[in-house]
Amino acid sequence: MQDCLERALTRMHQVHDLSDLRPWLFTIAYRLNISHWRRLKSLVTSPGRSPDPIQDATQIPHLEWKEVISAFDRLSDKHRQVLLLVGVEGLEYETVSDILGVPTGTVMSRLSRARDALHRLVDEDKRPKLRRIR
Repeated sequence: MQDCLERALTRMHQVHDLSDLRPWLFTIAYRLNISHWRRLKSLVTSPGRSPDPIQDATQIPHLEWKEVISAFDRLSDKHRQVLLLVGVEGLEYETVSDILGVPTGTVMSRLSRARDALHRLVDEDKRPKLRRIR
């Protein structure tokens, strides 16, 4: 939050409409969060070293969470953005549409498609791989 406020204060001269700063601030916070996670991901998955396990590998919730994270990484950028802003941050559709610069209907359809895609990707690992034989 401090980084977001600091960046907003140093770039206040770039704002044209001071009536509603929420979308602008959420955009800053969102982009800072993405940068933070990319930095962490590069540290954890650096080549030549495997991260220490946080939990015992036999714990089912931990494995399910890893499957969801893996599936989330395979989503398109547009789907990830909408899921993060609506699902994680809890923002309203109108606010998300202001942040992403798309109509509200587009936000709703992207969210629906993102949820469906995430469900498919998570369930994909649980289905047996069948091969068609002629």
